[in-house]
Amino acid sequence: MLQPISKLIDFVALVSARLAQLAAAILVTAMVWEVFARYVLHAPTVWAFDIAYMMNGAIFLLGMAWVMRQNEHISIDVVRKHLPKSFARISDVVLYLLVLFPLFAVLSKVGINKAWMAWKLNEVEMVSPWAPMMWPFYACIAIGLVAFTLQLLAHGLRCAVNGQSHTEVEVNP
Repeated sequence: MLQPISKLIDFVALVSARLAQLAAAILVTAMVWEVFARYVLHAPTVWAFDIAYMMNGAIFLLGMAWVMRQNEHISIDVVRKHLPKSFARISDVVLYLLVLFPLFAVLSKVGINKAWMAWKLNEVEMVSPWAPMMWPFYACIAIGLVAFTLQLLAHGLRCAVNGQSHTEVEVNP
């Protein structure tokens, strides 16, 4: 039962990572154009700053689930490495399923609501001379948070079912 759900969650993480790659391509293209426009054409754009902060945020949030899936997140195990493996596994199950999963589920709900309201109200960036629509950026935040929340669930379940701590969870590409 866990494997089909886990595969679906991993697919969501992969899609989110692909969106992060697209955001990175947009960021690089926009910054190259901005440099060219500013220094060669002497005509800086009004949108480069907005694209930069939106794409940087999108890259970070959309990539979190894949980093968790690949078990490449930062983990500080100074105390943990001296504990019995059974205690480490139990602490991972508690941390991932009872602390982080509910926390990020709430953050995901907030992100979804924010994106929905921005779309519904046609919200624009008020401090920008370009005044871009905000819902695409908020949607990236929501997608990234949902994908990460699901990956936290999958990771916690893998720790619980496989009897491994987070550093031992097997990652299948």
